[in-house]
Amino acid sequence: MPATILVIDDSDPERGLIRKLLEAEGYSVIEAASGGEGLALFREKKPDLVLCDLMLPDRSGFETLHAIRAVNLSARMVAVSGTLSGVGDHEVMVKRLNLAGVVEKPFRPGQLLEVVRKALV
Repeated sequence: MPATILVIDDSDPERGLIRKLLEAEGYSVIEAASGGEGLALFREKKPDLVLCDLMLPDRSGFETLHAIRAVNLSARMVAVSGTLSGVGDHEVMVKRLNLAGVVEKPFRPGQLLEVVRKALV
């Protein structure tokens, strides 16, 4: 059975690109356009991995990931960001939320897939 990945991103084109990349690798993908929708889908579908953009319309990606962590302490999560300024910021975020990784926009398809593969091991 393929791993199920929840993609939370308010940009339809970005979400669609990520979905196509992941489905081409055999993953099952669930999509959410907001943090609230993503949290509800996480509770309902219990995906194997969450990819969450940090810039969302209703709440920040940090708040969304924190809420998901509160629901399931062992949830596997990857942040997707275009706003982080440096490696130090990545390390702080990874440790604080116990993230499986961070992908910075614009990302290369291979880079995203590598982080996903590592997160699912």
